[in-house]
Amino acid sequence: MKCAALAASLITSASAFAADADSLQFGNSEQHLISFDAEARLDLEYVSHEGHTDHANTGFVGKYIALTAHGQLIDGLTYTWRQRFSRTPKDASFWDQTDVMELNYRYGKFDFGAGKQVVLIGGYEYDRAPIDLMCPNLFVNNIACYQFGVSAGYRLTPNDYLAFQVSQSPYVHSGFRDMFAFNLQWRSHRNLSDRLRFETIWSVNEVEYTDGKFCNYVALGNKLVLDDRFSFILDLMTRTYPENRAFKNNTFMAEASWDINSAWRLTGKVSYDCNRGVNFTPYTEVARGTQITMGGVVAEWFPIRKKRHLLRVHAAAFYSGGENYSDADMMQADTFYGSVGITWHMNFLNFK
Repeated sequence: MKCAALAASLITSASAFAADADSLQFGNSEQHLISFDAEARLDLEYVSHEGHTDHANTGFVGKYIALTAHGQLIDGLTYTWRQRFSRTPKDASFWDQTDVMELNYRYGKFDFGAGKQVVLIGGYEYDRAPIDLMCPNLFVNNIACYQFGVSAGYRLTPNDYLAFQVSQSPYVHSGFRDMFAFNLQWRSHRNLSDRLRFETIWSVNEVEYTDGKFCNYVALGNKLVLDDRFSFILDLMTRTYPENRAFKNNTFMAEASWDINSAWRLTGKVSYDCNRGVNFTPYTEVARGTQITMGGVVAEWFPIRKKRHLLRVHAAAFYSGGENYSDADMMQADTFYGSVGITWHMNFLNFK
């Protein structure tokens, strides 16, 4: 797994690591000067292609380890730093392993951020913390989602938050560092009844993919929550390049989740990625010619689920079918992926 966004703040993620992005924009309500955390995940994985074991991707694997520091320096001014140790120095620079290093200032209904940030792209699977992702779609798996940038946000109503960001483009490389992305994101939630809540993470993004040329993302993340136990997610995304017609490069994801009780959660998910573009082959997260569907189930058990500490055991099984024209992706035609693993989050220090 190359990267997945944490559009959520690390400031209030102690219990589940998937808090919404309002935490990032609006700071830490506990007003700690410093809070220091560590998180890690270890899996035993099995992968097969067309019925044959993929020995390169089968076995024990350390999926994730990271350290996080966050807090409030003065009233309204917060900081967040997360350093992930998922790559060796020969694979990436120090800054490539730094997911987030940001200062954020809140003033009334406004807030302003600067530093290494999550690129503001819509969708709930993209929004999920990397440690919580189980076989994500190709776009989420491949997007370079952590980039340097600046942002400004405004709370339109108690239920609506609008943010604008200028960041480095996810397509930057050593030959072109001066490529940019312009991102507009809207988050909302509405109580449709005493039992039913509707939430959104929508965005429009203009992303420079080569010198002076931009592609357009439209990403619509939609979520229904029933009784705070059942959730239904539908992510819709299309990516349009000037040389191609619209709706040729898409990612869709649907997910249903049931919190059986405080200790058990069961989730089913299906996703579809395609790139049917013609006459043009930019580097994209989904290789040209690809049309692939993935589906599976995840069971999670939380023997410890406290405010400052989390312990989770999971089991997951997924299957993919179709065609994938990128050999770099684990999920190919007729691929089975199975995983059992343990995740833990430890809060070492809170200093007010």
